[in-house]
Amino acid sequence: MKLRVVLDTNTLISGLFFRSGNEAQLVDAALERRVKILTSLEILEEVREVLSRPKFQLSPNEAGSAFQLVVSVGEIILAPGKAKARCRDPDDQKFLDCASAGRADFLVTGDRDLLSMGRVGRARIVRTAEFVKLVKPGR
Repeated sequence: MKLRVVLDTNTLISGLFFRSGNEAQLVDAALERRVKILTSLEILEEVREVLSRPKFQLSPNEAGSAFQLVVSVGEIILAPGKAKARCRDPDDQKFLDCASAGRADFLVTGDRDLLSMGRVGRARIVRTAEFVKLVKPGR
């Protein structure tokens, strides 16, 4: 059974654009269908907004292609509702809500507010490096 994983936006964007590193390995695992990325409409909206930022210097077509890639490898959790767990940073609540509603195994992040929680529902909240060790090919 594939691991069900929620990625915070920074982790996902890093995996798309910086092809050497733990985040890239995680995105590759999703592309190879070794893990299932869970997302929500709220998370996708944030990803779309980040992809359109001038610092990435993407044309509308390039941003659209990157966004479509995210949609194609993910499972969208519609109307996830509110998780029992509450984050100190309200902007990060969408990741907890998605992980809880989607019955995620992991929420992967570098965000201290999320990491300090340790768990949401059945999902462990971990850094990318820790998660990548779990999904190395052959494991």
